Amino acid sequence: MKRASLFLILLLAAAAGAWFYFKKPADPETGVRVSFGKLPASLAGEFSGERALAQVKALVELGPRPPASEGYEKALKHLEARFSEMGWITRRQSFTRATPKGPMPFTNLLARHSSAPGDWSQSVPAVIGGHLDSKGIESFRFVGANDGGSSTGVILELARVLSTDPVSAAKVELVLFDGEEAMLSSITASDGLYGSKYYAQDISKRVTWPALGIVLDLVGDSRHPFHFNPETSPAFATAVEAAAQASEMKIGPAPGPIIDDHVPLQQTGLPCLHIIGDFANMPYWHREGDTMEVIDAAALEKAGRTTLHFLATVPVP
Repeated sequence: MKRASLFLILLLAAAAGAWFYFKKPADPETGVRVSFGKLPASLAGEFSGERALAQVKALVELGPRPPASEGYEKALKHLEARFSEMGWITRRQSFTRATPKGPMPFTNLLARHSSAPGDWSQSVPAVIGGHLDSKGIESFRFVGANDGGSSTGVILELARVLSTDPVSAAKVELVLFDGEEAMLSSITASDGLYGSKYYAQDISKRVTWPALGIVLDLVGDSRHPFHFNPETSPAFATAVEAAAQASEMKIGPAPGPIIDDHVPLQQTGLPCLHIIGDFANMPYWHREGDTMEVIDAAALEKAGRTTLHFLATVPVP
């Protein structure tokens, strides 16, 4: 799924930035990017790992949710209801893309608090995202409790915490990407990251641009350390390490490139932080064991509180 093999690393170097199928847009003009005001540090303490765990459990109970499936539609309706209960307005972002299995419809789910601007052609300062889909596997029932479910649960709990402070909530756009998983075995230039690629193109066409992005993935298992994207800026690296320390999370830069939903966002020029569990050492990754038994409230709480601590301290122009 995510860590680049030696072959891919060499391919990336040879391709010199041609990894994605869309052109990298020009950097935004001066004044177009929305300025970011830091969130109150007190919000981090309000994040509940137990509440996030309950959200993951409710999602996983709906069953597998590969793109264009009945399970995915159930998940969308479930999440729309949860966001609405917390004062968030959702928007489905639907599109069709060619895949190795033929043309396929995808749907990202975007959410803004009712206190935020309602014009989706205008950006809010921060984007927090994760993927909703579970990998489509025919040989067994794959529910993706950690791989997709954990980040979704954290994002829902972030929505609850942010809704207690409408001024802060108005600064954040939440997005659940469809089609992060490849249709075949691994993400390639033409297979996988469908939702984040589309979303990246969409925000590039907005009248204003976000100031920063955060992408979460596989954040539900305390038995494994966390990584952040090694190519992130020194300022982001320093800020996330401090935020993780405040949240008692063990985190460090990933030992190699991670191909995940943050990369298309970075291709637009958006500064991004990516937080991901050490999936390469999770024996259940893309296997039957990725169920609620591997998810714990402590890991979810650390991920959520680190995200909020980061937003309370990160230096952004």
